[in-house]
Amino acid sequence: MMLDVRNLTLEQIKNILDLDDTRSVKNWLAENSIPLSQIGRKYVVNQFMFELKQQQLAVEELKISYPSKWFEIYDANTPNKGMVKAISELYPKKNLIKVKKSKENSYIK
Repeated sequence: MMLDVRNLTLEQIKNILDLDDTRSVKNWLAENSIPLSQIGRKYVVNQFMFELKQQQLAVEELKISYPSKWFEIYDANTPNKGMVKAISELYPKKNLIKVKKSKENSYIK
């Protein structure tokens, strides 16, 4: 099985992000650590990496607004279950169990 590799042009990303020019696109990509590749004379970005970064930004906002239920909300509102799986790998649930030890509490995974 191979990774589905699709690319987006800088112009497509400019339209998606509603930016004014491709220089702004390049800055956004650099700030978000998304590599830019050149194929022939065109600069392109891996579509999955771009979409994953957009999802990560949305997840960060969900985590602030709904710290204990962010994943359930994200999962319920994301039709692409492959993306849900990718996000769950990047943000694993931390199941902490409270264990009482003498006078202080400690947590274990």
